[in-house]
Amino acid sequence: MHDVQPTPPAPPRDIVRGLASALLLLLLGGLTVAACKREESEQTPPRKGETETPPPRSIASQTILSDELLWSLGPEVRARVVAVSPLVDDPRYSTIVDRWPSAIPRLPGSSEALLALDPDLVIIASFTSAETRAFLEAQGVKTLYLDGFNGFDDLWRHTRAVAAEVGATDAGERLIRAQEAELAALAETIGDGPKTPAVAWSDGLVAGSGTTFDGIALYAGLTNLAGERGVEGHAALSVEELVAWDPPIIVISCEPPRCAEAEQELAARPGIAATQAARKGGVIGIPGASLASTGAGMIEAAGLLGEEQKRRALSGS
Repeated sequence: MHDVQPTPPAPPRDIVRGLASALLLLLLGGLTVAACKREESEQTPPRKGETETPPPRSIASQTILSDELLWSLGPEVRARVVAVSPLVDDPRYSTIVDRWPSAIPRLPGSSEALLALDPDLVIIASFTSAETRAFLEAQGVKTLYLDGFNGFDDLWRHTRAVAAEVGATDAGERLIRAQEAELAALAETIGDGPKTPAVAWSDGLVAGSGTTFDGIALYAGLTNLAGERGVEGHAALSVEELVAWDPPIIVISCEPPRCAEAEQELAARPGIAATQAARKGGVIGIPGASLASTGAGMIEAAGLLGEEQKRRALSGS
């Protein structure tokens, strides 16, 4: 006879249920880990213009345009700014006078005081002195170089560059959209009527094509007479040549509150007094900080010129 092995007793039901639960937890845990890894691998890559490196913790600005942009990008960016340009509070050049708190140093890029702040990024431009650029390079300081300042397209290009570098791409796009909307509203106010020729003239220099005045004139309902006559960039134009052109509008730079005085003085100047602009109240003074701006001040200048166009139309000038 063969020995019959006894059948082992079945394990208690509670043990079976415990083992099943443990196996289920292990399975669910494995699925969760796999899902997390897949999600990490499928995350959206950085948008064009953004870097994968962390944004700078301390930023120093060496241009009025970057002073303006860093302020406009919002509180999170402002909190990381350790220095702004020395001219930021000069009303002759800046449209954001006294906006940055006095606790933020106004320092030149070639100063040891700026280096002592240990900035992660210094924003400079093509007009920054060669000595300053060489100094920063020798110290191994990372710089963002802005070049080309000829109108709204350049402004928005610089806005995107600065915003991407400081980790504020979305804020930069919001700023651009707001400015585009402001210009669109201004253009709608001006309408599609005939454009009046105008000259932006200052002490023997005229603004031709490829200058910020081109864009300012366009949105103000004007044409740039110098550009139409083939002048490119800023070029010399004598009083005699200006009188020969006989523009109906001459736009000049002025310092508030003396803009009306400046208009009267130029209109009475020998030679210029014979032009249409001088005879019919077409000498228009625009605050220099706005007229010479490469930032949002261009919109202000266009708005002021637009208002002058409406005033002239109502007065029959």
